[in-house]
Amino acid sequence: MSSAPPPDPDNAFVERRMLPGAACGALSGTTFAVKDNIAVAGMAFTAGHPLYRNRKSDTTAPAIQRLLTAGATCIGVTATDAGGFGATTPQTANPAFSGRIVGGSSGGSAAAVARGLCDFAVGTDTGGSVRIPAACTGLAAFKPTFGRVPNDGVWPLAPTLDHVGLIGRNIGLLQRAGYALLGTESPIAATNVAQFRIGIEEDSGGFREPSVAASVDYAAHLLARAGHVIVRLEGPDRRRIAAAHGTLVLSEAARVYADCSAAETDSLGEAARQALRHADTVSTEMISDALKTLEEVRAWAEDTTEAVDLWISPTLPVPPPRAGERRIRFAGRDRPPVIALTFLTCLANMTGSPAVALPFRMPGVDLPFSLQLTGGRARDEALLSVAVQLTPILAGNAK
Repeated sequence: MSSAPPPDPDNAFVERRMLPGAACGALSGTTFAVKDNIAVAGMAFTAGHPLYRNRKSDTTAPAIQRLLTAGATCIGVTATDAGGFGATTPQTANPAFSGRIVGGSSGGSAAAVARGLCDFAVGTDTGGSVRIPAACTGLAAFKPTFGRVPNDGVWPLAPTLDHVGLIGRNIGLLQRAGYALLGTESPIAATNVAQFRIGIEEDSGGFREPSVAASVDYAAHLLARAGHVIVRLEGPDRRRIAAAHGTLVLSEAARVYADCSAAETDSLGEAARQALRHADTVSTEMISDALKTLEEVRAWAEDTTEAVDLWISPTLPVPPPRAGERRIRFAGRDRPPVIALTFLTCLANMTGSPAVALPFRMPGVDLPFSLQLTGGRARDEALLSVAVQLTPILAGNAK
């Protein structure tokens, strides 16, 4: 007789059902949950939309099958902002920092891990949607290089920017799950490097809240003290990148939902309806400018990864906002949460670069903070290895 699953006080799950993994493998003995826009056979596949509330998948996405083959057991599907539009998952509470948003759109996945209901969780990341909730809940996250993980069986938001990614309770487990997700057949032996060249992206636009800026500086201090070379980088124009990213997401999402009737559109989630209405304002000139920006930032990323082994920035420009906040103030302006929270994460979606979000605690600061480590395209395993090696240094204990 099977026992009932533990309570879900945060409303992390849409459906809880066990799907055992292979009898043995690199992830044997671990459990994971899956965001409700990725297909798992026999489970809910609503993408958070009332329109699809009764939809079940009859297939399992290849990305999920990789984890099952590696021995992990799926325990259910988790809540999301409807269609992946949004960055707060408002229906789900934050079990790690009460009263703060859980982040999104993979917020249910983060809540399930933070509550201890599973070891890691799968989400999607179009502008930061695994890294943002990890940052809000004190967890680690991994967004692979675009194309390393198949998007088959994933309900799309913006197909050229969508990535399947992971949220984990610690970086060691995230590395193991990351290898399985990438299809890396055997663990790559980590090479302990005494001296990495680490780029620290400067905040020339004044986009970081003071406690966030101080945390980045302190992390740079710890890394330099450990013998790593710190290279101060002049980053790309973040305001322009955010605008271009928004344009591309809206234009691609409009195509995803182009066949929906007016009645069907009205039955989508509220965040999706609002975004699709705004998509009508996107002009061909805006798309052309966005594509030009895309080419430029990809060239910047290639040049940067020739100069450094990885570069570091905050995951979020502000501490996690309080639940229910409709505007977030930073850089002298009040902005909608989705714009503020994706402001620094969306670059890695534009470049397709792998990125890891790591929790980091500044001495004397109680709110969660997250560092984003970005590496060169297709250097995913190397980035995960570096993140594992840097974690003890960043834990530093402020001495």
